Amino acid sequence: MITTSTQIDLPEIGDNADYDVSVVIVSYNTKQITLECVASILEHKGGKSVQIIVVDNCSSDGSSEAIRAAYDDVIIIDSPHNGGFAYGNNIGFQHAKGAYILLLNPDTRIYAGCFDHAIAYMQDHPQTGIMGPLVRLDDGSQQSSMIRFLSLTQLFFIIFMPSLWLRKTTLFGDLRYAALDRDAVNKVDAVSGCFMFARRSVLQDIGGLDTRFFMYGEEAEWCARAGRSGWDIVYNPAIEILHHGAASTAHMSEWKAIEMTRGHILFLRFTRGAFVAWLGTLLMTIRDYVRLPYYGVKALLNKGRWTQAAKPWRARLGFELKALFNLPIGQKIMLPQPDKHKL
Repeated sequence: MITTSTQIDLPEIGDNADYDVSVVIVSYNTKQITLECVASILEHKGGKSVQIIVVDNCSSDGSSEAIRAAYDDVIIIDSPHNGGFAYGNNIGFQHAKGAYILLLNPDTRIYAGCFDHAIAYMQDHPQTGIMGPLVRLDDGSQQSSMIRFLSLTQLFFIIFMPSLWLRKTTLFGDLRYAALDRDAVNKVDAVSGCFMFARRSVLQDIGGLDTRFFMYGEEAEWCARAGRSGWDIVYNPAIEILHHGAASTAHMSEWKAIEMTRGHILFLRFTRGAFVAWLGTLLMTIRDYVRLPYYGVKALLNKGRWTQAAKPWRARLGFELKALFNLPIGQKIMLPQPDKHKL
């Protein structure tokens, strides 16, 4: 069967799963950090049986060859296309035989007790469908992994509150859960896509990630679908990981700025409808248009040349202006049959 959008061909496992957890890692030109990620899983899996599936999205750095050479018991799948994050994960799901399925970024490291804590919580809280961890960065600080769904209110607020610092404070940052205790378990709208621990029954219920997204927004849409189906989305600080952060897209490039904006528009379109998506696009356009004087003055001071920081802003604003007249609908891509994958 050829599948599209959110449909996946999930293997039947009967009453007993072959593994406690299936870990799906999508890799794109991240050979070394993917090797280190796999090593951390094997080192800290504890007494749990763990199936590791790495989907390589057409890397050019020899990732799949290196992982095959290093680990005989890891499933390596060469994707026929670089179809993005959702596409790669859905391919991995087609081989997952665990009772639980973990979406894991290659630029993460698992700590001891991760699987024990995650499975124990899921067993004690059967309504929890998807769970996220406390995420630490290289310097030991915490990365916010509790996500509120993008809304028109949030976009309106950002226009008049451009300061990133203010939006992280407790007083002004509630739209990003700044007021919630990061040391406590919290029910949230969504969790970060760097680590999403899900029940197998969630995938059987709502399907996989939406392949119309290439990158950015698909994890929030997946959580939205799970929530509408009655599942709780939970942040659990008892589970802790290290996240090196955006290894495949390390800085705010023009491409990244556009893809993040596309993901925001698609999220609004798929969860709230085309009209709300258009209103959101209008607010995003206003948000960036009012920054023209700031970047314009900096360009004048830079001998008439746009600064490096202005280039992503210009690319995003240009994309938003076009999107006002032609809303993105997402990519159209089909998953190959599981037996057609190159293993």
